[in-house]
Amino acid sequence: MIRRRPRTAWVLALATAGCAAVREPLPEGAFIRDPLPPPQLPPPAEPGKLPDPPAPDPVKAREGAAAPLALGEVLASVQHFFPLLLAVEQEREVAAGQRLSAEGGFDPVVRGRGAERFGTFGNGVLDLGVEQASPFGGATTYAGWRLGDGNFPIYYGERKTADGGEFRAGVSVPLLQNRDIDPRRARLRAAQIQERLADPAVARARLDFLRSAAQAYWAWQTAGAQYRVADGLLRLAEERQVQFDRRAEAGAVSEFVAAQNRRAVFARRELRLSAERALQQAAVRLSLFVRDAAGNPVVPPSDWLLPDFAALEPPAPRPDQLARDVEGALARRPELERFRLEKERRANDLQLATNQLLPEVNTFAAAAQDVGFSKKTFTGTGPFATDRTFAEVGASLAVPLPFRAARGLTRTAQAQLAQLLFQERYARDEIAAQVQDAVSELAQTYRRVAAARGELGQAARVVELATRRFEADRTDLFELNLQEVALAEARGRVANALGLYFGAVANYRAVIGLDAAAGVPPGAGGCVLPATDPAVGPPPPGERGGPNPLPQPRPVP
Repeated sequence: MIRRRPRTAWVLALATAGCAAVREPLPEGAFIRDPLPPPQLPPPAEPGKLPDPPAPDPVKAREGAAAPLALGEVLASVQHFFPLLLAVEQEREVAAGQRLSAEGGFDPVVRGRGAERFGTFGNGVLDLGVEQASPFGGATTYAGWRLGDGNFPIYYGERKTADGGEFRAGVSVPLLQNRDIDPRRARLRAAQIQERLADPAVARARLDFLRSAAQAYWAWQTAGAQYRVADGLLRLAEERQVQFDRRAEAGAVSEFVAAQNRRAVFARRELRLSAERALQQAAVRLSLFVRDAAGNPVVPPSDWLLPDFAALEPPAPRPDQLARDVEGALARRPELERFRLEKERRANDLQLATNQLLPEVNTFAAAAQDVGFSKKTFTGTGPFATDRTFAEVGASLAVPLPFRAARGLTRTAQAQLAQLLFQERYARDEIAAQVQDAVSELAQTYRRVAAARGELGQAARVVELATRRFEADRTDLFELNLQEVALAEARGRVANALGLYFGAVANYRAVIGLDAAAGVPPGAGGCVLPATDPAVGPPPPGERGGPNPLPQPRPVP
């Protein structure tokens, strides 16, 4: 009668459940960073309302016609609600997932096998085990239990165990290849570096988006000032037309003068329509950066414009700080941090490739012990002594001559590392050139503001004199219109120069590696000194302390 043997299915299930409770194999502090928490989406809010960033310095909410839109509010909206920036920030989660996947190379592997044989030698075998790779020294440990029950041929006598089965354990330790680094650890190290690479990528995107937002804001302010100039020019002609029409009806002036001024009214009306279109276009462009708490674009109305934009007095740049600006940019620009991490990753590849040049020499040790009662078979000695204790110590050697794969990988890694060194050198030169160009742009646009205001003063004086001459009938209306148009053009050039200057400030801060909403580090110097002004608005919440780095607008006395 054949003795019933235990079924293998329930044993496999129990073993799998037990192995599921195995602790994380990587000990704490094994150079593995915790995954970054995902960014929290803002809560929904009433559409058509600028966002209220969280404490400590909330940006004031807007209800209908409110105070002028501050640049700080625009930058806060970009940092909290701009979709492209939020998309780039997801790189952190992508890299964290890749790092977690690389950690999976050190997860314990549970293996199981069971079989039931029938025939002359009816027997059953069940084999369960767990294998664990270690991040320290490349060692691999394993442990398991097996059960062999039934009749075995003499050449498979080692498969038979006692009723309680056989417990075994062992360890394999590399001595040369894979001792300091192996593919598992190299992949994990590369994933950790990739996770850190997400930070400079986000920083670079933030610099670009904040610069674009600030420039769009100042372009909108410039367009608003241009519209005011065109509107004032038209109103002047319309008011004069009312007077001419009355005087023409009374016979005090000729029809020619009234018709000439009427032509100027239509011409100036066309100019105002063109300025209105430019203002609408600038507002739509700015709406990409001004968003409500639900993330929807908000087209800023004209009553959010600064009423005295053309009267702002920008701070004078200091081109003598160029050397300190270059030094600060080289210390802060995220591109150079990216190069540092890329070189670290290539060095990791080179170390792995160099590791492959070593011969594979591994030592191993194993032990096994049967437990439980067992019926002796044959003589009960030798391989059929089921109460036996087993131990083994040994070594293995593998040499893949002539190491062409490893030499090829080493050569590739060395060349890639050399590429990065040359690219980093050019990036440094390019940053220095960008700082020099940004400082030059600041200095020139500041001079343009001064020159435009000088022209404006003279144009206003000429209009004043031309008006007196016209009232004294010493000149005609055509000449007066020409001088009024010249005055309007001078005002427009002042507004344009101011917009270019503040746009240059935004570009300058991005070039030296400072967020447009971040404070200037102590002793950093800089071409433009920061200052705080109510028109600019408070810095966005969550930033480090420090003065608002935006230029201080001061009304002209």
